[in-house]
Amino acid sequence: MRVTNRFEYKYILDIRQFQAFKNHLQLYMEKGHFTKLAPNHRYLVRSLYYDTFDYQHYLESEEGQFSRIKLRVRTYDYFLDQAKIISIEIKTKQGIHVKKYSELISPQEYQYFLEHKRFSKSTLILDEFMRLMNVQQLEPKLVVEYDREGYMSKDGTDLRLTFDYEVRSKLSNHLFDYNHQLMNRHHHGIICEVKCGMNKPEWLEHLIRKYGLKVKRNSKYTQAVKLIRPEILFNQF
Repeated sequence: MRVTNRFEYKYILDIRQFQAFKNHLQLYMEKGHFTKLAPNHRYLVRSLYYDTFDYQHYLESEEGQFSRIKLRVRTYDYFLDQAKIISIEIKTKQGIHVKKYSELISPQEYQYFLEHKRFSKSTLILDEFMRLMNVQQLEPKLVVEYDREGYMSKDGTDLRLTFDYEVRSKLSNHLFDYNHQLMNRHHHGIICEVKCGMNKPEWLEHLIRKYGLKVKRNSKYTQAVKLIRPEILFNQF
């Protein structure tokens, strides 16, 4: 089990802001492990999101409800036979404070889950994932994927920063349902996410002001629902 407890700040950068901000950023941060290993220093992130039949989790996020929860399954590979690990995740959010609980499982365990609608083993996260699925009657709704470039602080603090490119999504009930032609492209900006303790370091605050970055609500899941199921906005099912 992994527990991540942090504050998240999201920004959308145009190409001019991105180039200037990233160049200055590298004085203080270095590429993360997976970014260093990835082709072109970008790696795939793909998530399958769960929701109720009438998209209550989406509506809670869209309405800005202070305390909310998301269930998702995440991979870093396009195909099941290429995957080394799969992450089962429960993400809770209160304002900008995010707590994420995750359990890494094997592709074989995920295949068992798909076939039997349950996991073959019991852990705190897997049991809670199944409990929430059953109590809230959650079902897989759509896949969101993007290419990520990640940075970590050179001073060893828990500060992380990511740039997400070419966000895209599609209706799907399977994590490895891969077909780029059916993908819906999101906005053309580059998403920057700052993940840290309660306070950002002073040098980062200075760069954010210097390059005019503004915090924006930017849920990739809610964007995907708006693109794929626009009728949800009007409660037309």
